[in-house]
Amino acid sequence: MAVAAIDTNVLLARMSRKDAHHDTARRIVEAADHGDLPTMRVTNYVVTETLNYLHERQEHDVAVELYDRLVQSAGFEPVHTPKADFSQAVDLFRENSGLAFGDAAIVACMQREDIEYVYSFDDDFDPVTGVTRLNTATNPFSP
Repeated sequence: MAVAAIDTNVLLARMSRKDAHHDTARRIVEAADHGDLPTMRVTNYVVTETLNYLHERQEHDVAVELYDRLVQSAGFEPVHTPKADFSQAVDLFRENSGLAFGDAAIVACMQREDIEYVYSFDDDFDPVTGVTRLNTATNPFSP
């Protein structure tokens, strides 16, 4: 099964029509929903960041709607990362001043699961060895 990680900013952009990346995020999420992209691994850190932001900045119902869509879609796989990922994220965060902790947690999960691709609009991932950032609804596993 082809798998990629997804960053919080893609999910937030999908839920906000005012976001500059809204249309692209909508295409990414819809393509994942329809099985046209790799299964999106959504870490507990991404779920937490996304739901907290939506709860505070939009409405509680919007946060609940997104959560329900994530768990019901075959294109998304929410996962709870192990304690070892947290420790690795702390190390990555310490070593990379441009990498936010949430992004470091995504990278730790990616490294453990040998995932190369992350869908994100955030270039913080670009300097990380072994991580390839995608910012369009492109399937890197398609010929």
